Amino acid sequence: MPTQDELKALASLRLQEAETLYNAGQYNGSVYLAGYAVELALKARICKVLGLRDYPDQGKLKPVYAVHDLDQLLLLAGLKPELDSNNTTLFNNWSTAVPWNPLWRYAATGTYSQQDAIDMLDAIRDQTDGVLQWIMKYW
Repeated sequence: MPTQDELKALASLRLQEAETLYNAGQYNGSVYLAGYAVELALKARICKVLGLRDYPDQGKLKPVYAVHDLDQLLLLAGLKPELDSNNTTLFNNWSTAVPWNPLWRYAATGTYSQQDAIDMLDAIRDQTDGVLQWIMKYW
């Protein structure tokens, strides 16, 4: 598994790739990679919380940490109380991102519209209350 620093870099890269796919009209791929950006950012945060260089996804810890569920990762990252604050915009952005699932990679062409993709990207990349910007504050 990548190190904490590699996870941070991958989160940014996946968001860039999602934006590139959006600009190319590939909305399914855009939504899919945007969700991965959030997952990777949360895993980087978990490394910080645990004081680990590498993400713990092997051995006895695998069932706990080798997950893709954003709500579970949010809890493991220690950020759930922060999300429950009074920031309605952040909460709404999280609500847009959290249904993401890695199985979306199998979605049939046209499953996600241009609007779906822009909603997901905006929820994640908003410079003030975007999910990725918010997680990055705690890296």
